[in-house]
Amino acid sequence: AAASITGSTAARIEALKALQGRIESEADALNVSELWSFVQDDVRTYSVAELCKSYFGSDTLEKHAGLRIALIRERLHFKRDKDLFEPRVAAVVDDLKCAEEAKRKKAQVREITVEFLAKRKQDSTLPIPLEIRDNIQLLEEVAAGIQHTEPARQKEGKELVHLAMQLLKLPENITLDKQAFEILLTIGHFERDTNLSFIRHRIPVQHEARAVLEGESLVIPSEIADFPEHERSFREDLTRLRAITIDDVSTQDMDDAISLEQTQDGYQLGIHITDVAWAVLPETYLDFAARRRATSIYSADQTVNMLPSELSESKLSLKQGAVRPALSVILSMDRSFEVLSSRITPAFIKAAERYSYDQVDHLLEQGDSTLLLLHDIAAACEERRIRKGATRVHKREVVPFKEEDGSIRLLEIEEDGPARMLVSEMMVLANSIMAQFAATHGIPVLFRGQERAEGAKEGAKDGATEELVPEGPAKDFSARTKLKKSSTSCEPRSHAGLGLDAYIQATSPIRRYMDLCHQRQFISFFRTSKPWVTRPEFELIAKEVEGHLQAATVASRETRRYWLLRYLEQRERGKAIAGTVVRLDLKTPLIELDEIYITLFARIPKGTKLGDHVSLKISAIDPHTEYVRLEAV
Repeated sequence: AAASITGSTAARIEALKALQGRIESEADALNVSELWSFVQDDVRTYSVAELCKSYFGSDTLEKHAGLRIALIRERLHFKRDKDLFEPRVAAVVDDLKCAEEAKRKKAQVREITVEFLAKRKQDSTLPIPLEIRDNIQLLEEVAAGIQHTEPARQKEGKELVHLAMQLLKLPENITLDKQAFEILLTIGHFERDTNLSFIRHRIPVQHEARAVLEGESLVIPSEIADFPEHERSFREDLTRLRAITIDDVSTQDMDDAISLEQTQDGYQLGIHITDVAWAVLPETYLDFAARRRATSIYSADQTVNMLPSELSESKLSLKQGAVRPALSVILSMDRSFEVLSSRITPAFIKAAERYSYDQVDHLLEQGDSTLLLLHDIAAACEERRIRKGATRVHKREVVPFKEEDGSIRLLEIEEDGPARMLVSEMMVLANSIMAQFAATHGIPVLFRGQERAEGAKEGAKDGATEELVPEGPAKDFSARTKLKKSSTSCEPRSHAGLGLDAYIQATSPIRRYMDLCHQRQFISFFRTSKPWVTRPEFELIAKEVEGHLQAATVASRETRRYWLLRYLEQRERGKAIAGTVVRLDLKTPLIELDEIYITLFARIPKGTKLGDHVSLKISAIDPHTEYVRLEAV
């Protein structure tokens, strides 16, 4: 066509431009959908010339070129095979139309999102429109470092971050996840301490409105006589007992209480667990909410309750002076604290006193007779377990709290303190009694077992024998690493670490979903002589909950570590922090830091021995990525 155009160079250029214009006009005017409808019934490959003659009746230069351009541009109705084109089947065309429409809408929503981010930067009170919430969630996921299995979703997040960074004029010389975090921080959607771990592990922080409404509608009678007959008929009235609760001073979800009475032969010990099963029924919104969370999570700045706070911190909590349904473990003991008999009973109780751990420690020092007896019973129970091979492992621990001014405060936990030992031993005792009862009566529960720890004389991980590991944090760490991981099964099994033949967890139904399920099994058994569900059904529930529980456990561990690193970050720059060398067999030595009692890698002088105390400085720290660089002073 170009060769047929004669004249001067300028004239030929003008003629070619005119030809191109006519071809473009033909391409723009062509209705590819209409052309497709002419040939869709005869699915085969067509040349452009065939299509021209079929559609136009002729094959002129302008029409031929225009049709070819239109077919190349519009890939919806025809599939190209080099110089040939094949009409797609109608179903494929419909699918492609839907995909194109979705792509168009996505691009439109992305533009709206970016515009909103710019406005939100100026006014952080603007509510997030419903149509862009998915994109805000995508930014959250990118900030949390979630790697999507769908490449398209990954690409979408990257493009959205890039556009937003440019519009908000934020520096892009940081990693993609930090860019997304800065975007959300800039618009006031994130705070500096926003919990990325909860996002990363998809922990539902807020309870669904329907679950909250169910909790609010639950009425807890103030007197036993006001409870329904079917609840009163099989429960003992134990409200005469002086039951006490012992928890941290900040705890509101109190799920266990202890009572002690002197008898003619010795003592009657009562361990009372709040009955959540009667209030949170299976297959309700409350039940779904609890199962999805699997456990409560306690953080420095918030508590994510398994159940709505109206229930966990009020209606089901063993509050002082309030009548509550309970599942009680009653033990008769002689004056040497040997167990003569035990029984489990649904009951009503009323907590007479609420104590904190510090108060109990103080009262024990003052010689409170009841608390001293309880402590002696706990010590005797622990001694019996140790004689059966139980392992006592010391662990130093602190709990971080965020103050109103943003600073981090640490509360040191004395796990070996008298009050905590007392409560811990009582719960172990109750759980072991319930495990034995379940095993004897064939009630499906989730038994916890643990194999015996590695022998003390076996080689330690750092190449030194246990006898050569110095006393203190290094030896405690070595002992913890030798403990076998516990396992669960519906078959009874021994728990070597606790020195018990059978053990379950059933004393925290407010905080742990499987404890609630165990309670349902027992309550149903006492009410109807049959458990709530069969073993296969129970195993299915346990399998589902295990996934949620693992996510919650990891999120809880990461959250706690974040706040402890934030504490390190707020310390005075250059101020030394002490630590103990607990491992030397790794590429970089592992140090357990004083003040926060977590292990971190650090560069220390050669020749330092296991158990040595070292003084360190923090040269770099990023709590969100858990990056810390420690160097010896």
